[in-house]
Amino acid sequence: MAEVRNFIENMLHLRLIELASVRKSDAMAIYGPMDMNLPALVRDSIEATSSEYRNDILTIQLNKGGGLVDSVEKTVEILRHHYESIDFIIPGQAMSAGTVFALSADNIYMNYFSQLGPIDPQFYVDGQWIPGLGYLEKFEELNEKSRDGTLTPLEYGLVQKLDLADIHRFEQAREHSVELLEKWLSTYKFKNWTKTEGRGTEVTPTMKQMRAKQIGQDLNNTKRWHAHSRGISMQTLQDEVGLKIEDFDKITDLRKSVKNLHSFIEEYIFMEPELMLPLVRTGYYYSTQPEVDHEKD
Repeated sequence: MAEVRNFIENMLHLRLIELASVRKSDAMAIYGPMDMNLPALVRDSIEATSSEYRNDILTIQLNKGGGLVDSVEKTVEILRHHYESIDFIIPGQAMSAGTVFALSADNIYMNYFSQLGPIDPQFYVDGQWIPGLGYLEKFEELNEKSRDGTLTPLEYGLVQKLDLADIHRFEQAREHSVELLEKWLSTYKFKNWTKTEGRGTEVTPTMKQMRAKQIGQDLNNTKRWHAHSRGISMQTLQDEVGLKIEDFDKITDLRKSVKNLHSFIEEYIFMEPELMLPLVRTGYYYSTQPEVDHEKD
């Protein structure tokens, strides 16, 4: 069994090297939930190879992200410590905290099948992940009915069961998600945005922050998207949210490499139910070999 696992891991590494070669950057695959283990897994995966072999650019292929925004924030800090530029590829979906993670990128690559989602913070309660914004919306609805004196006995019972500490925690997470997007979009995604497309007006730091905040609020608006699990396509992100997304289907070598890596990892996860998730693996692009000092005899 160990020999089979080693063979699969070696094949996975080769597919990461293929992606790294196409992108001319280091390559990392992150598949699974954005839980509390993610920051350490990413750190260990990067630091397993000496910095002299690493590049300044990293490409992350991300899929099925959802989970803790705090873990995403720490992971981004780790990644930015090691890399100057980070691009994300979404072959399938990156939802909730995964969307927040993807929007920390310098560039985002998707295709017609890919999806991001509303940035609805999730919390692990009683053995399952729950969307925080759904609780907040229901609380606000019941609060409004309470002011109007229209609460039913059943709804009154629901109000009594709500934990105000949890409500506060959900509110803080909602605000924190928008703040992170405002910071990351204006710093990384918008760093080369210097002129507006229409009039060619010079883009100021304030304009970048305002645009980033608006995007964060749009993606945080569950009334617009109606469901925590609703996917938002590349076309919708471009046309309605105003995000610039690159279509990896238009780059033949990249499309092939992304598909090969994605299919392999999905099958690996399916065949190995005991595999620890999130899966984090890294491959490196060796453009030049580091110089080695040899001792003279």
